[in-house]
Amino acid sequence: MQRYFVSNIVDGHLELDKDQIRHIEKVMRMQVGDQVTACFNDEVFLCEIKAFNPLDVVVVNKLDEDHELKNPVTLLYCLPKGDKLDLVLQKATELGVSEIILVQSERCVAKIKKEDVEKKLTRFRTILTEASEQSKRNKIPVIEKIIDYKDIGKFHFDHAYIAYENSTDETFYESLMKVKDNESIAVLVGSEGGFSPKEVDYAISNGYHSISLGKRILRSETAAIFSLSAISFILERGEEDAR
Repeated sequence: MQRYFVSNIVDGHLELDKDQIRHIEKVMRMQVGDQVTACFNDEVFLCEIKAFNPLDVVVVNKLDEDHELKNPVTLLYCLPKGDKLDLVLQKATELGVSEIILVQSERCVAKIKKEDVEKKLTRFRTILTEASEQSKRNKIPVIEKIIDYKDIGKFHFDHAYIAYENSTDETFYESLMKVKDNESIAVLVGSEGGFSPKEVDYAISNGYHSISLGKRILRSETAAIFSLSAISFILERGEEDAR
């Protein structure tokens, strides 16, 4: 069933933007009586199309759905080359990330000009919205800024990790097993070429723990997806154990 994230629900009627209206009418070619789900304020509602010209979609009832991780998870991702970022944004959303912070690190080849930042962020938000609809999320991940590496210390998390192939600390699994419900988690992943030793030291001095993602060297986009997959697996495995 198609899902839409709406800006408001007034007296049981959805407020849809022009792109959503076009999608219902022209892309999906829905009919009166067809049903969709709508998300508003992190809650999910079953809705039905009552009329066209103008389009009228009304709430049938609230659904008891929660497809979110129990811990807020942030991905700090250093800008990669090409279209890898689009893939990571999509997959990170599917894996339950709460927030994505893009980082300009020492070894980033990709650059985004200051005058292009807002245009890029708008496009990135579209990717996150579409991925949230597809994966039946209750909420859309937040992406609000592109920061310099030196600013990573301005963000605070209960558990923060930097993916580093030369890490000799405890394993990622061992560390994740110590996370308690509702504690925030962040993982910092480098672009092509990873991090310089100076950058790793800087992250550690700001509360990050270095973690290895296994015996093999992973591409930037693989490292981001793998680390979020591990977090999702551990957190949701805990939910299964509690049942």
